[in-house]
Amino acid sequence: MKAIQFKYNIPRYLVTHSLASRFPRVVTTPISPTQLRDIPEPMLPGPKWVKIRPTIAGICGSDMSIFTCHESFTLAPFASYPFVVGHEVCGEIIEMGSDVEGFEVGERVTVCGVLGCVARGIDPPCRMCQRGLPMLCENFTEGRLQAGMFVGSSADASGFMAEVGVAHESHLLKIPDGVSSEDASVVEPFACTLHMVLLNEVKDDETVLVYGCGVMGLCTIAALRVVGFRGRILAVEPSPFHADKAKQVGADEVINPAAGKDHIYRVVAERTGAKLYKPILTRPLLIGGVDRVFDTIGISGSIDTSLRILANRGTFNLLGITEPKGMDWTPIWLKELTIHGIYGYGMENYEGRREHAFALALEFLAQGKLDLAQFITHRFTLDQWRQALQVCMHKATNRAIKVSFIFPR
Repeated sequence: MKAIQFKYNIPRYLVTHSLASRFPRVVTTPISPTQLRDIPEPMLPGPKWVKIRPTIAGICGSDMSIFTCHESFTLAPFASYPFVVGHEVCGEIIEMGSDVEGFEVGERVTVCGVLGCVARGIDPPCRMCQRGLPMLCENFTEGRLQAGMFVGSSADASGFMAEVGVAHESHLLKIPDGVSSEDASVVEPFACTLHMVLLNEVKDDETVLVYGCGVMGLCTIAALRVVGFRGRILAVEPSPFHADKAKQVGADEVINPAAGKDHIYRVVAERTGAKLYKPILTRPLLIGGVDRVFDTIGISGSIDTSLRILANRGTFNLLGITEPKGMDWTPIWLKELTIHGIYGYGMENYEGRREHAFALALEFLAQGKLDLAQFITHRFTLDQWRQALQVCMHKATNRAIKVSFIFPR
């Protein structure tokens, strides 16, 4: 079968890492560890696993970090190679293990593919998995599978940028009637932002700021509105196309960071009544400001700005995947800020009940309260993988939000 596979090789990795920022096309050349390859169809890792033929599979920001060889080296112990990439999917079950229950061949499903204790056959599960938080599993290198945090990062759990992928029974959610396959394929990134929003318990008298209006920022705005937040949402985004989309899904105002060096600070101060201070030899600082920041970029500049524009005892949420450097952490203690690291999804508290983030997302879609398919702007076949990755490398230029692979029958 055809599959986009990452095969770790130190010289290729280092060359791609060093060149990707200046010469993005290196990611799709023979130099890169990432290639479209013909490989054997994956075997079922166990009797509780199924094979899925994708209908549509999205390219995640974390996938792009893999392709550009810019993932943090800290994550190296939690992957095994070679692996087939891809964890955002809607597809059809084509084969089931002997012990799978509650599903049938031919059913349409999406996949929350965290490789926690249940998928690894570990019993009793770790304390995080027992709490319904498998994304924080303490056993990502243990059990019956090789190392990997998600389907699409383990040599034993083949991802979905391929003609066939695999998933554990516990990963599967049936797609309700009336919910499109495109909507279902974006449930995974939306679930991450829903997890973040519900963790915050935002109140209607607050002002929040979403940093970045790519797919994760847009999903964050949509998640805030779909759970009923009626307060003010500010966003930061330089691309006019993405800024317009942010307003469509619920942002009250989008601040263009390219409008001037101190523009974000001035706008936030005006909107919130904060006091703006200009220290010597560093960036401005607000006393007062926004109550919460949802940072979906996670670069040094976005983190530093976020900490400086937060109100005293405000909350900073870091969803973006990066390696910030040269940070001034003074605002954290000066304003007694709370820092939330955000990763993945699990069982969430919503309106007095405990539900998985995926199940809530599918519920919102089935009720017509949510439109995720609107974020898919570009569709490519696997054979067009080079074009797909290049669009992802230049999203603003290409007016791209979510880039996905489609699998025509």
